[in-house]
Amino acid sequence: MRIAIVEDNQSEMERLSAHFARYQQEYQQNFEIVWFDNGLKFLESFNHNFDVIYLDVQMPLMDGMTLAARIRKIDKTIPLIFVTNYVQYAIDGYKVDASDFLLKPVNYFNFCEHFKRIEDRFKRQEDAIAITTSEGIVKVLLDELYYVESNAHTIFYHVLSDGDEKVLETSDTMKNVEQKLADYNFYRCNNSFIVNLKHVAGVSGNDVLIANTRLPISRPRKKAFMNTLTEYMGMGGK
Repeated sequence: MRIAIVEDNQSEMERLSAHFARYQQEYQQNFEIVWFDNGLKFLESFNHNFDVIYLDVQMPLMDGMTLAARIRKIDKTIPLIFVTNYVQYAIDGYKVDASDFLLKPVNYFNFCEHFKRIEDRFKRQEDAIAITTSEGIVKVLLDELYYVESNAHTIFYHVLSDGDEKVLETSDTMKNVEQKLADYNFYRCNNSFIVNLKHVAGVSGNDVLIANTRLPISRPRKKAFMNTLTEYMGMGGK
């Protein structure tokens, strides 16, 4: 796991790095820690190349909240953790969808409890794909992806999360999408739709029922689609 620490105080950076080193040894993890002493240096090198980012709030050149807002314009989902002396900044952290908040000086017990939550989050998101939209990169959990729709070279990901349906739009081809989803129980029912077999409610005539929507099954694909769906259901939907 690659970790960025953006902190202008070297002693605080070393404290946090020591916690990572101890955690790594106790829990058989593997961390690569990269330290930046200001936000501008971090932005110059950031290219979706970190798994978690730790941000000091009060820094010269660019404060942590401003940096977090800049990061969110590029990446909507990467976990951001604020490390600061002032608890009142926790409220501001919600504006940039902060994953957690650590109060300095960070002791090892609090760090452990915090990082276990971060690990749980990654475990829940293991089966996910990253989609590049006009608003930046969005990580989509495959359990929440109901179906994918194609219109020319525009792809629409239909996602249902916490009861709310949203559609994510990106430029891609169905062939590429089909390859990305090939190992995750998705199947193409016609030239324009790929469906998540987990969310298939049934088949009616030449339509597959999914998320209260009827999607057509093309005649050339119907036999293979039905065989794949039957096999998936026979395996208990795994």
